[in-house]
Amino acid sequence: MNWTRWFILLLSLALLAGAAGVASAQDDKAIYDQARADYRWLLKHPKAQTVYQNWQSLADRFSRVYTAAPKGPYAAGSLLWMGRIHGQAWRRFKRQTDFDQAVDLFKRLENRFPDSSLADDAQLMLAGLYEEAGQPKQAYLEYLRATVNYPRGDMAPRAKARLDALEESLAAGQRNQASGGPPPAAPLKKPAAAPAAKAKTAKSKTESDRALATVKGLRHWSTPSYTRVVIGLGRPVPYNSALLKRDPDHNKPRRLYLDLKGARLPSGFDDRVPIGDGLLKAARAAQYSKDTVRLVLDIKHLASYKVFTLDNPFRVVIDCFGEQAKAKAITRKNKRERRVPRGRAHETPPDLSLAKALGLGVKRVVVDAGHGGKDNGAMYKGMREKDLTLDLARRVAAKLKKMMGVEVLLTRDRDVYLDLEERTAFANTHDADLFVSIHVNAAASHRLRGMETYFLNLASDEESMRVAARENATTTRSISDLQVILNDLMLNSKINESNRLARSVHGDMLRRARSQAKIQDLKVKQAPFYVLIGARMPSILVEVGFMTNPTEHRLLAKKRYRDVVAQGIAEGIVRYAKELKRAGN
Repeated sequence: MNWTRWFILLLSLALLAGAAGVASAQDDKAIYDQARADYRWLLKHPKAQTVYQNWQSLADRFSRVYTAAPKGPYAAGSLLWMGRIHGQAWRRFKRQTDFDQAVDLFKRLENRFPDSSLADDAQLMLAGLYEEAGQPKQAYLEYLRATVNYPRGDMAPRAKARLDALEESLAAGQRNQASGGPPPAAPLKKPAAAPAAKAKTAKSKTESDRALATVKGLRHWSTPSYTRVVIGLGRPVPYNSALLKRDPDHNKPRRLYLDLKGARLPSGFDDRVPIGDGLLKAARAAQYSKDTVRLVLDIKHLASYKVFTLDNPFRVVIDCFGEQAKAKAITRKNKRERRVPRGRAHETPPDLSLAKALGLGVKRVVVDAGHGGKDNGAMYKGMREKDLTLDLARRVAAKLKKMMGVEVLLTRDRDVYLDLEERTAFANTHDADLFVSIHVNAAASHRLRGMETYFLNLASDEESMRVAARENATTTRSISDLQVILNDLMLNSKINESNRLARSVHGDMLRRARSQAKIQDLKVKQAPFYVLIGARMPSILVEVGFMTNPTEHRLLAKKRYRDVVAQGIAEGIVRYAKELKRAGN
């Protein structure tokens, strides 16, 4: 008997011995330790690694330890080792079942043992699997989760290094595709001298000029305490931003600048936009170097700012914020208010302690009719999403004015096109207390049906990401935005109020719709919708049904049904406002 068969026999005997009865904690430890030792032995013997049964037998031994005590001291470790083993087997034998099992095991460890010191190891290994599988965007998202969910874990530096490498690779891919070239493969190891090597790459002047992205426009929306500046470009480019101190010697105010790498200003571009609100004096754009455009914001007063990008077309958004008087009412107790965990929505909304402390009320509501103008939204059998959302928004506005007597503003009251960032800016600059964006769903499968309501957060499932991708008018997620969204969510005190608003509106909308037909409840969910980014008030997005479902298509075509749905949305807003008012008393 050769040594390979002997190893298989030893593993099999170990499994048979364990099957004789329920192992004690001491037996579990012995099996666990021996299995780890055998794993290390296997890695040292290349010939033994060519036998699939060796890998499967090792995974089975860890599985028995986990099954015997799924909450025991070796449970988390067993899941990690099983995931690692199936990952190794997938790398060698390329069986999809091994890949799927490894993914499932790593996710199971994180979900069941979120406080384990091994959770960040599982997250990093999961990201590595996707990267090796040629899925760089999913890998980026998983590395991102490792840095956000486990910022103090020992895997965070490694995850951050991979994020940097992937971001550079993905940005290069977008640039290549924009110029007609193929996207480059993401490097599995980040070369130490990559930036220097890139800088030394020689290009002819003609190639360089052709590669530069053209600035398409510079716009702004502002109030005394909030300003949004948007600069559009012909394609995605990397950027960096920083604050400059006031320079009295050269009579220069405090400034915020943004350098856009690989960009150029076209001839005749209006490079100065006066703003003159309470925060900014003006926005100025100039060709800082041959391949860099610098955007400078001259500051009057500025408490904070954030920068993020949107796609299709590519634009960089800068949100500037002034001091808010209401924020002074927040006490230390209020600051400890529970936040909504990333990736899932609370079944029970959090309390209104923060809203109560701030004395919030609802006096002005902005209702956003999704899509419009050149953007039809979803279309199916003669039905256009932009028409339905406008009709619903008008009905909701009319009912709210009658029921609450509050001011209700529509982002659009006719068939016109609005950028996604313009809709949120509209709500911010009009000091809205609530923002509700109305949409109609669509899917390739005619079986999909039901109502769902979203608030801004990282998506909890693939279907939520599909909906977000469609409403964001993009076929792929904007990788750079995910980091911004997550960072914003960790500081955004409106997320809990958005959660509560979403549940109130969703419940009443569904209740009203069910008075007319059997409507499936797709629940309150979370996803990164561009239209909700940067909103300074509780903000939600409702999907009133699937126009691609035969039954819901017939319902949505009826004015009576749309009126009932609008009534439910309005009642949900009213109920939220009443709860808020009671909490503030």
